[in-house]
Amino acid sequence: MRYFTSEWWRSGGERDVAVAYRSYLSSVTNQLPEAALALDREHTLHDAEVKRIQSDFSKGTVSLQLLGWNQAFNEKIRYSLHFSGVTAFEQAFPQEEYVESELGDLGYWEWEVVPTGTELRMLFASSAEFRIVFRALAFSHVPA
Repeated sequence: MRYFTSEWWRSGGERDVAVAYRSYLSSVTNQLPEAALALDREHTLHDAEVKRIQSDFSKGTVSLQLLGWNQAFNEKIRYSLHFSGVTAFEQAFPQEEYVESELGDLGYWEWEVVPTGTELRMLFASSAEFRIVFRALAFSHVPA
C-alpha cells in the first residue's frame, strides 16, 4: 500500500493521507478503467469479506468474490470483480505465528496507474495485503 498503509491505519488514520490519495486519484481519473471509477463512486468494498478467489495465470485472469455492503452499510451485497490482462497478483499475509484471521474484513483499497495498466492494492483488517496489476476490470453486484 502506498497511501493507506498498516502503519497509517494503526496510528488512527490521519485525514491528510486520504486527502493526498483523493488528489492523486483525481489527477489520473481519465487513465483509470471506468469500472474502477464506478465501483468507487457507487459502491464500497469497506468491511467486505473475500469469499472466493479464482485465478488462471495462463489466461491472465483473476476473479474475486466478496460479501460486503451497500454505501449506507444497511444491505449486504455480493460483489464479483473480474480482472483481465493480469500481470501480477501478490498476496502478503500476516507474519505473526498465530493470527485470528488470515484476511479479515477489507479495510482500504487504492488504485494506481502503472506503466503496464492499473494496480489495485487492498489492505485487510489482519494487515494482509493484495496487489493486482491488470489491464481491464469488470464488476457486478447483487443483493445478498
